[in-house]
Amino acid sequence: MNWQEFNDITRVYLIVDSERKGRGVQEYIDQMISASVIDLQRYVPSLRDNQYKYYSSSTLVEPDPQDLNAVNSENLDVQEGLFNGAKTRVKQVIVRRIPTEDNNQSTSSYYYPSVIPWESRFQLIDGGITDRTNGRPGRVAFGPEKFWSAPKLREDEALYIYFEGEVHYTPIHRATQAEKDTPVVFDDMVAKASSDYVKAHLAKKVDNDLAQFQAYMQMYSKGRAQVFLNEKEYKSSSVNQLLNNGVGSGGFIIG
Repeated sequence: MNWQEFNDITRVYLIVDSERKGRGVQEYIDQMISASVIDLQRYVPSLRDNQYKYYSSSTLVEPDPQDLNAVNSENLDVQEGLFNGAKTRVKQVIVRRIPTEDNNQSTSSYYYPSVIPWESRFQLIDGGITDRTNGRPGRVAFGPEKFWSAPKLREDEALYIYFEGEVHYTPIHRATQAEKDTPVVFDDMVAKASSDYVKAHLAKKVDNDLAQFQAYMQMYSKGRAQVFLNEKEYKSSSVNQLLNNGVGSGGFIIG
């Protein structure tokens, strides 16, 4: 599910509230959907633990020449992507090359670029233009709200950043197409809880009905608690399954 799809599902749960009229009401609904997932992430740790972002060659750009200072900006084999690293911990960066007729692959190939300090980012430029291989999978440097990656992604490649942290999603009416297409770790149960959060704030802000606000917030609190319990049970059962099958404490959960 991506961010656009999550918003669409949440609006289904809003029922008639989804079509509310009035100046700024629809934008307020979008804003409250974003606010609800921030609150849910803070209450349910697993919603922060398994975040990821996806990038293709069409969503990355060349670095701004102003950021290059005196470095020669011609024929750069470096790309820049947006990534807000505030309150996040990057766990892994993966480049996937899918099979195509041109690359003669029968299965996808996976590469694991090295992460270097942002202060050393100009080494990405000095490294020269080389094709990505298992021996030279590439390098990535993370800076304030962005990253540089080299070599450039090919048309048959995609870059995934897996991280832990709180994500502040842009309200859908202001989101770019890339932000709308951003994968999310939320499901229908999260969307239902989000809709109760939105209804509560519509009752308070638009209807000035504090009793209705409190009623919907109670529903939201129950829904949020159920999301927490389900995520906790999922992790517990997954770990037990791994241990019982001899995988051991170093196993992993696919989520």
